[in-house]
Amino acid sequence: METVGVQLMGGVRVRAMEPADHPAVLVLIAADLLPAQPAPDTYLLAAPARDGLAEASALVLTDTRDVVLGVVHCASRPSDGAGLIGWIHAHEDFGTLAALLATARAHLGSARTLFAGTGPTQPPETVPFALPGIAEHRRPATSRALRAAGFTPATSRRYFHHPLTPTPTAPVFPLAELRPLADPPGVQVILTETDGTELATAVLHIDGDRWLLWHLAVRADRRHRGIGSHLLAQCLHTAHTRGASSVIAHADEDDTTSIALLTRGGFTSVDTLTVYHRRP
Repeated sequence: METVGVQLMGGVRVRAMEPADHPAVLVLIAADLLPAQPAPDTYLLAAPARDGLAEASALVLTDTRDVVLGVVHCASRPSDGAGLIGWIHAHEDFGTLAALLATARAHLGSARTLFAGTGPTQPPETVPFALPGIAEHRRPATSRALRAAGFTPATSRRYFHHPLTPTPTAPVFPLAELRPLADPPGVQVILTETDGTELATAVLHIDGDRWLLWHLAVRADRRHRGIGSHLLAQCLHTAHTRGASSVIAHADEDDTTSIALLTRGGFTSVDTLTVYHRRP
């Protein structure tokens, strides 16, 4: 279906996003950010889709004065034929969201499986903070519009936030190694035995004063001994001493061990990020 210039009821229409729409679209995206998520920039809108995706396009819904009311980004995945609704924003107006979803479904075609909330389509290394999923509590109208359009949850993960004020407690584990990471920028934190054998490792990505705890693992034979808590304390201390104001983290909804560790470590569960799918 050709979606450019499609007229809808009430004088609104859907057309391809243009560069002049970028400021309004960035405002729409920023309104749905969770705590510590960085503000979007024009790179999000202008960058090419990452390898493996095709037919990527951003569509805006406008009123009779051509004011942007909402935006949806669509792409297809040639590897399995799935259609992806990467992101959709409309100031939580249910009617606008429903119209955008109907347009996206028509644009992608009804004969394929669709996923919604899959995230930005740039190379992942450029946007390590852009976690996939629709925030269920912050964006109830979006979740409701997706369910009304026949989408159901496919995967869910918890989004955690830890402000680094007051100053986090200094770690007490004696042997910790920090290795810089370049692409994307960050730090690998490693706890070791006295002989240098690795006990546990974590990866932190950096975006200005916001840090993302991307990975944390403890060697299988050393679990349930408090080493994960030591590693988490080392991560928070490292982030603080290098200028971070907060750290965010995520865990699969059914990963009770990670959720308990983050909660004990002072992280707050802010929301649940859900990716939805719809069968043909």
